[in-house]
Amino acid sequence: MAKNAPGAEHDRRAAVRIQTQRSGKVLCGAFAWDCVIRDLSSQGARVQMLTGGGAPTGQGQLVDLDAGLAHDVTVAWQREREVGMRIIRTYDLRGLAPAAAGTAKRIWKASRSDIPTG
Repeated sequence: MAKNAPGAEHDRRAAVRIQTQRSGKVLCGAFAWDCVIRDLSSQGARVQMLTGGGAPTGQGQLVDLDAGLAHDVTVAWQREREVGMRIIRTYDLRGLAPAAAGTAKRIWKASRSDIPTG
């Protein structure tokens, strides 16, 4: 974050946050929720859930559909439809991905199916 940015003096995060409007999915067990990734850093994310009913708790995966990345996350806080998540590990879904990111990769590939490849 820029030194003179508003609120910078109150931000205790070690990593710089980038504001985004990326499409995402939150995976937790057998459930998947649509979300918008509002800001992102190497250590965490703030997402807005697009549905009012249900929200993730504990651990899960955040799939960044625009960037082709999946993040193992833990829920740090929740306020109404906003959820703060700590990133534990990141997987690049654009190449070979480990089994732990298999569901995330299938969801990401399905989201890309409407984009022409040739």
